[in-house]
Amino acid sequence: MNVLGIDFNWPVWSRNSSGDNFYDVTSAGKWSRFNNNIGIAENHPILSPALLFVSKLFSQAQLNVEHKTSGKVKAEHDLAKLFRNPNFYQTLPDLLESLMFTQIANGVGVLYAKKIFGTQIMNAIHVLDYSKIHFPENIKSGYLKMDATFLNREVIYDKSGENIKIALRDLMFFYDLPNGAKKNPFEAASRLDGLKQTLLNTQDSLIAKNIILRTNGKEMLSGSKDGFPLSAEEKNAAEELFNDNYGLSAGRKRGLITKAKMSWQSMHIALRDLGLDESVKVDGNIIYTALHIPKDIISLEAKKTTYNNFKESMVSYIQNEMQATLNSFAAVFNKNIDPLHELKGTFEHLPIMQYILLERYTGISQQATALDNLRRAGIPDDIALKMCGFDKGIVLAPLTQTTAENGKGETNPKTSTSSEEESKIRKLIQA
Repeated sequence: MNVLGIDFNWPVWSRNSSGDNFYDVTSAGKWSRFNNNIGIAENHPILSPALLFVSKLFSQAQLNVEHKTSGKVKAEHDLAKLFRNPNFYQTLPDLLESLMFTQIANGVGVLYAKKIFGTQIMNAIHVLDYSKIHFPENIKSGYLKMDATFLNREVIYDKSGENIKIALRDLMFFYDLPNGAKKNPFEAASRLDGLKQTLLNTQDSLIAKNIILRTNGKEMLSGSKDGFPLSAEEKNAAEELFNDNYGLSAGRKRGLITKAKMSWQSMHIALRDLGLDESVKVDGNIIYTALHIPKDIISLEAKKTTYNNFKESMVSYIQNEMQATLNSFAAVFNKNIDPLHELKGTFEHLPIMQYILLERYTGISQQATALDNLRRAGIPDDIALKMCGFDKGIVLAPLTQTTAENGKGETNPKTSTSSEEESKIRKLIQA
């Protein structure tokens, strides 16, 4: 900040009416040293890398456009082509990372879908900064008052910069916290607002530590009343005799020679006694908790964790946090896609998720074994399928059994159960 040609860097040294002196990081009346949530998200020593972890993980999502009925992937669908080249300066991972970062920081992520003139086909999508969107008053008045044409209304983006008008129908909103709690349905709070004091405390602790580092290591020399100092000539002669300036730059000396009785005392402050690092660790864990990141994945306490604990925590985080966010992302696009297709996203392709697939295959194998045992016990196929959790419409191959009488291990088709026996079995199962 520049005032009357003098530059002031915040935080500044302040003193209140009680005489307390402190460094005040809110002196500029800003959100910490920055004027918005994006600024603090990009510059906080703990929050920024945590947001990067979440955003980069989200950016690894695999997106496919599928036919709703057949489930077949449509690689040449317009939306699939758009994701391969979302805009002229970003790839899909860049776009997803930017969207997630701004979504958490502002509470709302926004995509601007540019469309081919006269059509609803998107030819480019861009991430916007929600804090730069200016909504008209008739939208802020409440979503229950809106009519069917409200999506035709326009907002102004970046009044002091690009200053462009964009129709609401060309914007897609993604919410970090639930929307609809305020009059403007496109508004939602940011989880960073709840972390404001924690984020400030972290920065205050680091500032205090920096002050100590800059002023630490001072020494105090004190003399007693006995003895008397050397004259200037005697002092210079003694120092030249001992030649105590070796290894130093010009004008510097290593020692002091005097006849006075002097005592030395260190003014050093042990940083561990101030508890600043412990304070930062506590605040850091609060930040990670707010982002739902388990301690087995990221922790400032440097606690050891086993690979199995890390693996399970990582998979749980992806399934419960990342996949839910990705499902919401796909749902927004599905409101803007043709009725025959839908966007689906997954993280199952990631290496960390492979052992989940192995568990799934083990479960299917056990289902198949149970199904085979039920059929061999004479349970009708439709009932056996239902009991084992399979679709009853599955067509099963004829059941075979090993004939042990001749010892040759030959297989013969199993004789079918008579209708009378099948009826008895059904009654027993239903009973």
